[in-house]
Order: sequence, then structure tokens, then C-alpha cells
Amino acid sequence: MAQFGELESTPVYKRNRLLAAAVDVRKGECLVRIGRSGEGSAAIERGLPNLKAQGDAFAGDVRTALMALGAAAADRFDYDRAAFHYRAAADMAKGTARIVPLLRLSQVTMFDRDGSALAAADEARKLSVASPDLGKKDVAAVQSQYARVLLNEGRAAEAYRILKDSLAKQGGLTNKVGLSDITTRSDLAIAALQNKRADDARLYLAYTGAGRMKDTPFNRAAIMAAPACGEGGVTPDDMAIVEFSLESDGRVVGVTPIYATGGRRAAVAFAGAVSEWSWRAEEAAKIPALFRYTTRVELRCSKAAEGKGILAPLREAAMTWLAATAGTAPWADLSDAAALPLQRAALERARATGNQAGIAQVALAMANSSVTTSDETATLLDTAAAAARAASAPASVRHLIELRQAGSNQRDVSRWRATLRTLLASSDYASDPLSADTVRLLISQPAGKTPPPDDAASLQSAVASDAALPANHPLKVAALLGQANVLAAKGDVAGARSAFDRTGLSGEQCAQLGLAPVMRSLSASSSDYPMAAVRMGFEGWVIAEADVTPDGRTTVQRATIAYPPFVFDDAAIGIAKEARYSSSFRPDGTLACQGVRLPVKFLLPN
Repeated sequence: MAQFGELESTPVYKRNRLLAAAVDVRKGECLVRIGRSGEGSAAIERGLPNLKAQGDAFAGDVRTALMALGAAAADRFDYDRAAFHYRAAADMAKGTARIVPLLRLSQVTMFDRDGSALAAADEARKLSVASPDLGKKDVAAVQSQYARVLLNEGRAAEAYRILKDSLAKQGGLTNKVGLSDITTRSDLAIAALQNKRADDARLYLAYTGAGRMKDTPFNRAAIMAAPACGEGGVTPDDMAIVEFSLESDGRVVGVTPIYATGGRRAAVAFAGAVSEWSWRAEEAAKIPALFRYTTRVELRCSKAAEGKGILAPLREAAMTWLAATAGTAPWADLSDAAALPLQRAALERARATGNQAGIAQVALAMANSSVTTSDETATLLDTAAAAARAASAPASVRHLIELRQAGSNQRDVSRWRATLRTLLASSDYASDPLSADTVRLLISQPAGKTPPPDDAASLQSAVASDAALPANHPLKVAALLGQANVLAAKGDVAGARSAFDRTGLSGEQCAQLGLAPVMRSLSASSSDYPMAAVRMGFEGWVIAEADVTPDGRTTVQRATIAYPPFVFDDAAIGIAKEARYSSSFRPDGTLACQGVRLPVKFLLPN
């Protein structure tokens, strides 16, 4: 990249169109490879027409550029565009040079189940077998992709047979592995499971190394969520295996769906969700590089409503003012880990120019990031508070920062509530209804196993009856639901029903803000650890979900994210069945909440 920059500064670059086109294309390929695919695609598209016009002289550059454009499109899950570029690259190639574009073409079309992926993968397989220049391991890697297409076509028996042959060509099950070995064994685990050979599936998975790292650092993602059921047409019956790479700074890259039961719509929905995950850099660095480079998880969609805290309306008001004053943040669509370096650079620029609103905007965004450490968060909140005062920011901005700072004491519930009551008594909060009602609702909530304060009902009533807020404001809905729970606990069923009816919620919805059922007990023990996993030495984790009934019991338990795939699903579901949550009033007695998350870790004794 540095050398291309030097070329771009030379006089000959500026007057020689062909040189400029060659630099654009080759630099664009580098940009795609380092994850800046938007810039890279634009540079390639700018220079490619000039290189195509040169004919055979630049045919190699054109073909490589088409592959880069295909990779960039695949990274953004635009599989139609990726297939267009890969097909064009294959059409330019002859002999074994066709193998790689054909394999890539099969990867982005294998969920369409229209025969095109199978044809491309089969041609690549035949070319590899016929080539005297390719060894057994090369052939194994090619035919493993052919078998993966068969798996997604529902032809598990054929896939299993071919993958067994690939395994033999790679030297069988040994303790020495490379990326191709891991891929074949992972695919074999899927194929074995589809052929109802569960023990074989666990064996092949064990020989990938998955679930056999000390302290399973993959379970400490800062942000990890499954797609919502219904998103992209995905249904609760759909399941996918998704592969990804994890950079040492915590960014997820190279997200590729491997197997999906719901076709392309499910594959794209699940892969898109994984692309938004983030790890803290210090946690990502603990994972061995080989496993960071290729990791697979099992996913199903989530029935949970989008979680929002009590601070959400205040945060929305604050961010609206900051965006209008300092400009729209360019990292809004990025994962937290990908956004962090951009935010650090933006903070330095804002400081250099004395842009106080900009400093407050960026410092607050970084403080809200899941990948920022607690120590840095405290410093960032102090920075944001000083900048907000200097910028004469409105109450929503100043109070949001103060409430975030007060939240650092939340583990000491008495001290935290005392701090909030002091803020509520001030004239600054009393003059701003949104801030005052936010504080009232925060004080009135149960905190973990600590019950609501004695004046919870009056605090909630003040919010529910505040004429300064619209009737359907989320804070009012949360206050009414809290009132219903308090009144029901006192035996006032009629009052509870009246309060609940005013929320507008259905019997299955959680509150729009906060007040979801709180876990009261979890009777997990060592007997819940699957013996097959113990014998294989597997560790791992599952993010389970369950619906919660008004009396706090769970129903419709399911695994939404699991690592390693297939190993701990049933055990986690069994644990979720025994979990008990706080009771919630529901007039029809159906469900208190859908899709409550229950993370379960499975760790072997040291």
C-alpha cells in the first residue's frame, strides 16, 4: 500500500492513463484483502476498463481483479454480484487456472440448490483429479467443497463418502492439523450428523481442535447475537453453520455460511448476524491464531425482542442533538470492534480543532461501545461530561452522561439508588420531564435479586401519569407494567389488570424498556455435562433461549448459538428447562416474555 502511494505521487502516474489504471486495480486488490472492500472495489472498477482494453497483455490482472471484486461482493453477502464476477474470471481461465474461480462460484451459489453450484464444484473436482501438478491434499481440498455443495443439496450420504476420501488423502485423523484438515473434518462432522452418526460427528469435531482450547475464550464476545426470527425470512426451524475469522483487534472478518437448512435467505441472515459480532482485543489475542482464522458456530434465530434499557429514550434524544451539532457518525453501520479505531481517530481530530460537541459525541459513543474497557469507559464519560458543559449541550446530553457515571455504582444497589434520588431532587432534573421520569423508573426497578424500593408504586405512578410525555411513550409503558407487577404481588388483581391493559402490550411481549423477568434460580450441576463431551475433552458454550410464563417457569427452550456446533445443545436446553425467573403479571396467564437469553458455559475441571 505504501509503495502504491509513492507511485501515485509521481508525475508519470498523473500523465500515463495505463499506469494509473494498473495502479488502481492492483491497489484495489490490496484494499479488498485488508478489509477495505468498498474503497478497493471502487479503485478496481475505476481502472479495470482500461486494462480490459489492452487485451491479452493484461489478462492476468483482469482475472485477478475480477476475483477481488467477487470477494468484495461476497463479503457484503451480495452473492449474485459475487457469482457474476467469479463466473467472468472462470470464463477467462483455462485448465487448472479455472479451479479457484469455479470453487468460489460454487461457494456463493450453493444455497440456491439450482444445480449451478454442483456443476461448478464438479468441474473443479474433475480438473484437480486430472492434473498431474496437484497432489492428494490439493485434490482433497477441492473435493471437500464439492461435498459441501452436496450437503446443502440434501445429499448427505454422497457427501459423507467423498469427505471420507478427502480425509484419507490428507493422511487421516492425526493430531497435526492445517486449515484444510480442519475444514474437511468440520464438514465430516456435519455429514456424519446428517447421516445419524452422532458419535462419529463428535470424533471428527474433536480432531479439529474445536472446544479443546484452555478456558474457551470464544465465549467472551462483547457483542454476540443471532438474527431475529422473521429477519430476512428466517424461521425458528432454520439452522446454519457459519465460519468466520477473528482479527487480533476483535473484528470479525471473512464470514462464510457453510451449511444452512433454509437456503440462501437463511444463510445470508445468519452470516450477516455473525459479521456484527465483536470481541475485546485482549480476549481475541488469547485465542490461538489458527483457531481465530477459522472458527465455526451453530446458529438458530432469536425470538427475543430487541433489548433496550431504561436509558434508551434519553440516549436517543441526546444522540439526535449530537448528530445535528457535530455531524452524523461514520461508524453507525460498523461493528463495535471495527468502529473503535475510527472513533479514536475522530476523538483526536475533535480535540485538535476544539470541537466540544464532537468530543462529547465520540467520547460518549466509545463509552457505549461493548469493546471499551471499564477503566477507559470511566475516563471517556468524564471527557464527555466536560465537553458537553463546554458545548452548552441540552439536558438530555448532560443527564445521560451523569446517569451513565452513576451506573458505575450499580452493584451497590443502596448507594446507586441514593445517588439517583439526589439527582432527582435537583432543579436541573425537575425541569426536564424526560430525565426526571427516567430516574424515577430506574429507582423503581428491582436490581438483580434486590426487590423494588417501598415507594416503587408511587414512582411508577408519577411516570405513568406525567402529562409531559405522550400516552404511548416507552417510559410510561414500562411504568405501567411495573405497576401491574407490584399490584399483583399485593393481591390487587383488578388494579394489576387495569395497569396492564393501559400498556398496549400483548401477553407475549416483554416490556419495551427494562423490566424483563429476572432469573431467580438455576439448578445446573456437573451431572448436566454430557458424558460424550467429557470423554472427548470438549469445552464450549451455548446461548439458549426460552419463553417465560407469568409464574417464572420456562417453556419452548432452544439453543440459538453454540460452540462447538452440536455438542452441548441438548444439555443447555435441559438446564434452561430448570431455570426459574421472577413472576410477571399477565391478565391472560399465557407468557410473560418470549426469547429470554440464558448463556451456559461448559468447562472441565482444571
